[in-house]
Amino acid sequence: MLKISEGRTAEIFEQGPGKILKLYRSGFPPEAIRYEYEMNQAIASCGVPAPRAYDLIHFEQRDGIVFERIEGSTFLSRMVQHPDGLDRLSKEFADLHYQVHSYKLDEHKKSSIVKQKVILARNIHNARELSDDVKKKIIDVLERLPDGECLCHGDFHPDNVIVGERPWVIDWMTGMVGNPAGDVARTVLLFRFGTLPDEAPRAVKEALQFMSTKISRIYLERYLSCSGLPFSDIDEWMLPIAAARLSEWIPNREKELLFNLIEERLS
Repeated sequence: MLKISEGRTAEIFEQGPGKILKLYRSGFPPEAIRYEYEMNQAIASCGVPAPRAYDLIHFEQRDGIVFERIEGSTFLSRMVQHPDGLDRLSKEFADLHYQVHSYKLDEHKKSSIVKQKVILARNIHNARELSDDVKKKIIDVLERLPDGECLCHGDFHPDNVIVGERPWVIDWMTGMVGNPAGDVARTVLLFRFGTLPDEAPRAVKEALQFMSTKISRIYLERYLSCSGLPFSDIDEWMLPIAAARLSEWIPNREKELLFNLIEERLS
């Protein structure tokens, strides 16, 4: 099989005409892979611009999903290649996120999707860098935040959007039902502290680091304008979102930055 790309959790291969195979790395939880497959199935009939998921497979002792192949380039690569269009691309990125939050799921499909607060609480519990006392304080904050019933992506960043004939949102493993303010808080934190995979080209890493502050500002301004949300609604999600991210496969440097933010908010 011809490898097309790879990330921290999976490798992408060609899989016949119009299809790709997302093959997850050894040790990746099979229940998370099945959830991504089922999530794509759930949103397929709602008009969400996401690749169709065709099948779950087991190949060479690894699990994978066969997806519809989407031709195009990611928002991330477009931002790096066309810095003169950064304002427009950042606004389009915000518009797409707002669009995702506007899709309506019927009650049957909604019942099969995990709730935002359930996912965040579980991930906070799994953050080994935090003491039990700190976890309890953060979960208390989380429980006081307003619930929501909107479709949320859970990891909306420019490398998870492919632009071809139209924009496509990929990687729905973190999909959930919840409050859009929490989903936006996650995106803002990724712009502030997120790091690209080690295998990403150095030029792309350096360019994104230089541009991320500007992208984040324009994205946030545009989203607030579209949605009418006050920034305070988003800011109050930052603490639990940062704590939950500590449980993920991320570099130590990013964990240090998140831990510093958590200490600052708790103090």
